Amino acid sequence: MPADNRILQEALDCIRNLREIGHLSAIVHQLRTLVGAANLAYQALFIPGRVASERLVAATYSENWKKLYQLKNYLRTDPIEIAARRASQPVEWSYLRSASKEAETFFAEAERHGVGNNGVSIPLADAQAGRALFSVTSNLKGDDWAGFKERALPSLIQIGKAIQLRTAEIETKPAAKASRISALTAKETEYLALYVAGYEIKQIGDMHSVSGTAVRVALNSATEKLDARGPRHAGYLAIAFGIIPTSFVMK
Repeated sequence: MPADNRILQEALDCIRNLREIGHLSAIVHQLRTLVGAANLAYQALFIPGRVASERLVAATYSENWKKLYQLKNYLRTDPIEIAARRASQPVEWSYLRSASKEAETFFAEAERHGVGNNGVSIPLADAQAGRALFSVTSNLKGDDWAGFKERALPSLIQIGKAIQLRTAEIETKPAAKASRISALTAKETEYLALYVAGYEIKQIGDMHSVSGTAVRVALNSATEKLDARGPRHAGYLAIAFGIIPTSFVMK
């Protein structure tokens, strides 16, 4: 993936346009071409409110590999997922190949089925959006693969996070959406948007010439109306409801 901000923005725009979970696979296929990867795979390990057994997976892998993965029950023994669940930083596949005979067999079969010569998996964790894994593979080797990672990894992390946020938004279907949206005042909505975008309470107060206490009162009121666990959770729900546009917090 070239170090080109235009490509990153195009990828983020593509993700923002996702309207239905059923279209995620098509989006992931588009992103694979855009970033120049052999394969991409997005796997939601946990989304709040979604039944754990109903996995959300969108990958560009071959049908043969997908069938073999299920046939051999790799869902339970996949060395990539096992390592990623314990990791907070991107997991380089080459470090996992020799971990065990089972891992060697897994990667050998994956390569035979066109998954790619090299890969890296990015663990994603968000307090409200849950946990996910975004994997990128390539047929590049040696220095070429190292160079690709150096150039592309920061953008790939952003792309993975954007998919996580967007899919969590779509999956969240709280009750009484319309009444909750109408219940928020313009002030509560504006303060909440600024807060979820990263502004501190004092900054929001200074921007509107009000005290920090006034800002907290508005945020607490919005939190109560949205039946949220706190202001940040309220901000997340406001994004899911469409009160705050995704683009506001993904700039």
